[in-house]
Amino acid sequence: MKWSSIVSLGLFLGISSIPAVGTAAQFGRQGDRREGSERVCFYKDANYGGTEQCYRAGDEVTSLSGRGAGGVFSSIRVYGRVHVTVFDEDGFRGRSTDFTSDVPNLQLRAASGGHTWNDRIQSFRVVADDGRPGLGPAPAPAPGPVGRLPEPRQPRNGVCVYERAQFQGRSECWESGEEVRDLARLHDWGDRISSIRVFGNGRALIYNNRDFRGESMSVERDIPDLSRVRMRGNQAWNNQISSLQIEGAGGGPGRGRGRDRDR
Repeated sequence: MKWSSIVSLGLFLGISSIPAVGTAAQFGRQGDRREGSERVCFYKDANYGGTEQCYRAGDEVTSLSGRGAGGVFSSIRVYGRVHVTVFDEDGFRGRSTDFTSDVPNLQLRAASGGHTWNDRIQSFRVVADDGRPGLGPAPAPAPGPVGRLPEPRQPRNGVCVYERAQFQGRSECWESGEEVRDLARLHDWGDRISSIRVFGNGRALIYNNRDFRGESMSVERDIPDLSRVRMRGNQAWNNQISSLQIEGAGGGPGRGRGRDRDR
């Protein structure tokens, strides 16, 4: 055999033996951005690293206990017209929130009570944004405003805030006695609140600067649209809240379990 033939054969065998790189990693990333592949993918590590688990609209998991990754998720990717409602207890109970877009680090997305959503998801539902839980005809809408996401667990005495007007979109709730010095740093809520609901004897003191500074206002009843509420300079309160305190039934800033968590 000629030397040139041996070299050519060696190159061919060498190239054909190189394993495909990154094929598995495309699943749930670029490969799933094609039309009709709506799904939500959970990742064990931040920035979409580690073990990946993907679910389509209509999928739900009542308990992550006993599954491969358990509740140990640190990032989420959302593809297409779907969102996921997550809960910090089995059986769709406990604190909940909705993720409608990618979350590269759940350590930066807070759950009420001074915790983040990192490694805390225990059950969830994936829902199509057109209101269908999956394929097939859409069911009759439930009573209430059209397009409202599942209501978070209501506090006995406290408030819930919403990212959109009319109590829609992502939401977060606090009990009386809690406070947040910097909504942008801890709860990713800085300047992103558009409506507020009040429960029981709760009352919120809202501020347009962090650390309870700047212009303030006491919220004692529901405000469905903060764009209709004005500050002294005639600027709307919509997307202007940077810190808040939840008062107890007896009045005065709450000094309960949330007092020191932002320091």
